[in-house]
Amino acid sequence: MIMLARFSELDAKGQAAFLEALNAYLYASPQQRRRLRDAWRLHGGDAPCAGEPPCNVPPGAG
Repeated sequence: MIMLARFSELDAKGQAAFLEALNAYLYASPQQRRRLRDAWRLHGGDAPCAGEPPCNVPPGAG
């Protein structure tokens, strides 16, 4: 429930970015999911990720 409350506090751009990252994760292979989780952890979970590849796009998908 905390996650839903935090999501509701995001602006439209933040909500869209979150949903895009969630969608990429849900459709990723197990290996891609592991890479995504590792990338998210690198960024502390609450900092925007700005790296190559983008943190919400599975490697090889973009």
